[in-house]
Amino acid sequence: MRKVKLWTNQYVIIILLSLVMFASFYLITAGFPIFVSTISDNPAIAGIMTATLMLASLITRFFASVIIQKVNRKLLLILSLLYFLGTICLTFINNSIGFLIFIRALQGIGFSMLTSLVFIISSNIVPKSRLGEGIVFFAMSTSVGTTLGPLIAISYLAKYSFQSMLMLTLGLMSFSFVCSLFIKNTVKKEKGSREISNNEPFYKYMFDKRVFLPCILVALNYITIAGTVNFMGAFGKEINVGGRISQFFITQGIAMVVIRLFSGKIFDRFGHRILIIPASISGAIGLVLLGISTNMVMILVSGALFGIAFAIIHPIIQAWALTLVPPEKKATANSMLLIFIDFGLAIGSVGLGFLAKRVGYGMTFSYSAAIMIVILLLYIIGNKKTKPLK
Repeated sequence: MRKVKLWTNQYVIIILLSLVMFASFYLITAGFPIFVSTISDNPAIAGIMTATLMLASLITRFFASVIIQKVNRKLLLILSLLYFLGTICLTFINNSIGFLIFIRALQGIGFSMLTSLVFIISSNIVPKSRLGEGIVFFAMSTSVGTTLGPLIAISYLAKYSFQSMLMLTLGLMSFSFVCSLFIKNTVKKEKGSREISNNEPFYKYMFDKRVFLPCILVALNYITIAGTVNFMGAFGKEINVGGRISQFFITQGIAMVVIRLFSGKIFDRFGHRILIIPASISGAIGLVLLGISTNMVMILVSGALFGIAFAIIHPIIQAWALTLVPPEKKATANSMLLIFIDFGLAIGSVGLGFLAKRVGYGMTFSYSAAIMIVILLLYIIGNKKTKPLK
């Protein structure tokens, strides 16, 4: 049989749009705390901004799947990008702390809607026979954008002003807006799909029990990710390697890119079991090794091992979740996954922070390896009870 084309014009456009959009969002997300430190001596302000952003985003996700099901997706994407561009422009009006916190809440709403939209649009563009490969490459674009944003922000603000960085962000988001004009409305009829009635209960668009297990697994995965993101710098001081600890993320990123080059193809050919089981084991070993690391060699190896888990668990579980629901419920599945990701990041940031105060950062990483074992056990047990739709 002839292989269905993956890299269509529409797929390339959504990849570029998402990469630049994520880079833009994390550019200002990393830039805001640096700017706030220049106008306030209270370090808690940056935390309040992040908490406000996360809360607004989380609330919006509960309604995003409902709106996406009922409104033209291309139109909604264009309007959401215009809305986000507007929130950036509002930042030039006033530099007071209260106003900036309000702006971050508005941006949380906008970015929540945008991420929900690009996830469902990408999953609809990808051919069903190459779902794993398509989702993995899309996830790679968002990961690269998430990594580039903070790197650009830190380097840029060392030389230039926050206002000029906002202008740069406006330019990047404008590029995403131009890309959105070329996106086609991606609601397509698939075998087995049905018309969605406007009379259906509201909750049916918000939750689907068929993807509850994948959502739990993704949330647990992001608890461990929150630990590495939030506490790696402090761990570097704890073991006297200082800023060199950042090299953990370099090996993690290299491993992530390499693994994602072929993991999607493996999913499409052999399924998710052959990927998720070794990935969770690799993640557990990587976290244990990180926790007992005393030199850079151990840290670099742990970064590579954890990077394998990072590369596989989220995109492969997302692709698996989309095989469990009918086409008209893909938006619901994607929205649920994003909600549980937010929960995982929030729980990990707070819970592992309290644990670190009691046992130290190294032991916290080692203890969090148990979460990877829980992922493995829940997957092995729960996978037997989940059946993909034909």
